[in-house]
Amino acid sequence: MKFLVPVDFTDITNPLLRIAKKLAIKHSAKIILLHAVSPVIYLPYPESFGISPIDLSKLSELESRNIEIAKQRLTALCEFLGPVEVDILVDVGDPAEVILSKENLADLLIVGSHSKGLIEKILIGSTSEKVVSYSHKPVLVLKGKEVESFKNVCVAHDLSRYAQEAFEFFLNLIPAEESSHLTILHVEETVEIPMVDAITEKISEKIAEEKVKYFNSLLEKAQNRGWTAELVIEKYSSVSAGIVQFLKQREYDLLVMGSRGLSGFKRVILGSTSSEVVKKVEIPVLIHKGFYL
Repeated sequence: MKFLVPVDFTDITNPLLRIAKKLAIKHSAKIILLHAVSPVIYLPYPESFGISPIDLSKLSELESRNIEIAKQRLTALCEFLGPVEVDILVDVGDPAEVILSKENLADLLIVGSHSKGLIEKILIGSTSEKVVSYSHKPVLVLKGKEVESFKNVCVAHDLSRYAQEAFEFFLNLIPAEESSHLTILHVEETVEIPMVDAITEKISEKIAEEKVKYFNSLLEKAQNRGWTAELVIEKYSSVSAGIVQFLKQREYDLLVMGSRGLSGFKRVILGSTSSEVVKKVEIPVLIHKGFYL
């Protein structure tokens, strides 16, 4: 197993490495440390200022120097990650684009999310949100307060195969520890359908029975892995709003969600529940992607 861990040497780097190391040791996984170096951009001066070819060569030298410094800093981080096997990668470009270009090297992306002000988010967006939106691989986004382990977990399940794959991936990735607790959250959208009351009630009861039966099988599977588990079914006007509101009522270390992989055009038209939730919650989120026709 391989984990791709992009780092930017800011204050979120150490918490990111601690979680990555813990998971890597449990799975005998390799960590690929990645850093994206900002390109040195040449802005032409007015002719009156003048610029010589030597100036352009210095820009190239500066970029090469930044790459070398990044490699040295990544090498220093390898010592902290020992005894985990580590590779280092440095590339030049926009961080999100660099991460996405390297995602096929790993089975899981572990990224940190900075707290940004509203204006900053509007102007430049968020690297982690872009990665969640466009990555084809599972993504673990670390945000909010630092957690030492994932012992209290919420799995948002909408009965889709994408959610089920996320549930299975989570069980295999994160082993239960002492006092580990799992909540399976199912949010029902409140949609009014004009039907005869007796028919509506009968159909609703049958659907509810089948849902509970299916979810109980998942609870049993989690319990067999060492988790204490519960099922919570809530009703909200939208799934994303329901998940966000529910998480405000309880304290969790991790949210797990499945996501259908969409093309860029479909994502613009349809939106993405997982992307909306990642923007609004303040706890780590594990997103598992499914890509189907």
